[in-house]
Amino acid sequence: MLLGLLFDIRLQRQYERLRSMALPSPFSSPTLKTNPCGSSRVPTTSSVSHHHHFLTCPSGGEPSPHRKKSQSLVVLGHRQGQPLIENCILCDRKCLRELSSWGIGGPCRYFLRTSGASQLVAAVRYCRERCIPFLVLGRGSNCLFDDRGFDGFVMLNRVDQLELTEPGVYRVGSGFHFNRLGVRCSAEGFSGLEFAGGIPGTVGGAVFMNAGADCQETGDVVDSVEIVTMDGELQVLRRSELAFGYRWSAFQDMKDLAAIVAVTFRLTPSTAATERQRAFLERRRRTQPIGERSAGSVFRNPSGAEMSAGRLIELAGLKGFAVGGAKVSNVHANFFVNFNGSTSQDMLALISHVKESVDKKFQIELKEEVKYVSHRTQM
Repeated sequence: MLLGLLFDIRLQRQYERLRSMALPSPFSSPTLKTNPCGSSRVPTTSSVSHHHHFLTCPSGGEPSPHRKKSQSLVVLGHRQGQPLIENCILCDRKCLRELSSWGIGGPCRYFLRTSGASQLVAAVRYCRERCIPFLVLGRGSNCLFDDRGFDGFVMLNRVDQLELTEPGVYRVGSGFHFNRLGVRCSAEGFSGLEFAGGIPGTVGGAVFMNAGADCQETGDVVDSVEIVTMDGELQVLRRSELAFGYRWSAFQDMKDLAAIVAVTFRLTPSTAATERQRAFLERRRRTQPIGERSAGSVFRNPSGAEMSAGRLIELAGLKGFAVGGAKVSNVHANFFVNFNGSTSQDMLALISHVKESVDKKFQIELKEEVKYVSHRTQM
């Protein structure tokens, strides 16, 4: 799942102005003399012809086994007394369809896989100080990338540590598989996340969207959430501060949020958790297009309506309806599948047609649960 499209419009405008002035990229330019955003902390970089750059400490520590002598090093997130990212590979033009459950999307401008909280914090600071638009990506199971890609920095969140701090209390990295967490907690005899078994995405994405199913929701068992702000600072928020609701959390309105780093869950003992989860999984196998390229539910269930979004779409006669390579699933009408090389425009057109059809027939406006990642932020 995607952790929001966390852009600052003001900084994006600065970034566009800088691009129009043909200023060099901080990743591939000769030595920079000034920082276009006004910061005095500017790394020294040299022209690199390879598609990968290595981000590491300039001295000390073990060298990366992948390092080539002809490549220059970029110091990412350097501040006095703060750790640097060590032995991370920064790529340019990573194809986003490889990171999407829909299998749709063009290349991003820069790409970094982060496996620790300090790396994620440093990467956020780096982008903010240089006015580079960025997004933090989990498993790509709840987003639609543009065919042209994303003209910014994508951080792939693989912060996936897990620790049992006391019976039933799990502190989990935001990049941990939500499915794996649900299965493990149930197997260890704790209830509250049985529904997570079989759900794609990450812990961070599940908390951001307050994912739920089978009368359970993520927010019901959240104890606290650790985040990094757009200024690169770490904060801890309690459940009472997060205003969880149906497919909603306060994070979705939090302009200062850059990424969720870790979540602490508090579960209750149960001898029936595994059996309950097994029943949930069996029902999903019968009612969802398992094995097809989808992003889960496309629309939220409408508030106050007697029928689910999937039922409304089905009654509108749209099961199996296709636009290009995108199609409404024949198994579950709220799942749209990439069955034949769908483009982002195919999927957007299908979503628009379904919304208009349901609104025309039932006077109900469906709201998207999936997120569209545009090539650039709209001004």
